[in-house]
Amino acid sequence: MDWLHPAYLWTVAAGPALAAVLFLWTAQKRREAMRRFGLRDTVARLTPETSARRRRWKATIVTCAIALVALALAGPRFGTQLRDVKREGVDLVIALDVSASMLAEDVAPNRLDRAKNEIRKLLDELRGDRIGLVIFAGDAFLQCPLTTDYSAVRLFLDVAGPEAIAVPGTDFGAALDMAVQAFDIPAASPDDERSRALLFVSDGENHVAEIEELADLARDENIVMYAAGVGETGGSPIPIYQNGRRTGFRENADGDIVSTRLEENGLRQLSDGGAYFRIARTSSSLSKITEALERLQKSEFAQEEFEEYEEKFQWPLALALLLLLIERSIPDRRTNRTADRPGSA
Repeated sequence: MDWLHPAYLWTVAAGPALAAVLFLWTAQKRREAMRRFGLRDTVARLTPETSARRRRWKATIVTCAIALVALALAGPRFGTQLRDVKREGVDLVIALDVSASMLAEDVAPNRLDRAKNEIRKLLDELRGDRIGLVIFAGDAFLQCPLTTDYSAVRLFLDVAGPEAIAVPGTDFGAALDMAVQAFDIPAASPDDERSRALLFVSDGENHVAEIEELADLARDENIVMYAAGVGETGGSPIPIYQNGRRTGFRENADGDIVSTRLEENGLRQLSDGGAYFRIARTSSSLSKITEALERLQKSEFAQEEFEEYEEKFQWPLALALLLLLIERSIPDRRTNRTADRPGSA
């Protein structure tokens, strides 16, 4: 036997005890009121229909019902059953652009932080899929290998920033190569062919790779590519911060302020085999990728065995309800005066 909520076991004793105290206090107040009204024998003759014995029985029944409700609240469980749980889903690698242009503030608070927030929301909606995280700029780095531990992905996502990649630029090819390495984890069985999905989250600017070559490589590796464009197409300067304060904007060699904008063409070409999503100033369609992933063939990642108890809280709860119904059916007054009077035939 086990308890689902052992912290509530104290109510099994405290609940009935409190009820008993309240009933005793009420009975005491009733006796004091009768004494103030007149002599006890006189009051008894004036109210022959009332029955103190029935009140005591009703109080006892209610007290027992409260104890049973408290017992049900603690959640008694008997026996164990072994249950197999299968984890099914797809392999999804998120390639997050951490280049300097992602610090532009055309979406609040900036492109990189907005992208992180949308990825966190996406993780809240995913179920059973293995997630990996690649960060890239002019080079790429595997920030988090494929895992079903979404909390670990969130931790690695929090620390992702431009300082992690020293090479400037936006190299989708490097990100794809790193994603392929992440996908090449030995499978549980030779026949386990998992669906592979790669999501680029970027502003698409200054990319140095040939999109057609990347698409061919993705097809060869059986990878479905998706893309999410972050930012606005109107252009925005890239701020420079020191000690938490903005000191200016990035400039080119001629001293002109550099303006960065969302380049959707390259991202749309990347996602030609999948889907393109937009993370704009006031809206985001990234959550729709869950529908696209549902259409991919899911594979079994693992099979785990859990001990499952058989819940029995309904039995004391049902008995408590039955006792309350019985209590309601017992009247406070005698139904047959003559039968209850002393000396009656």
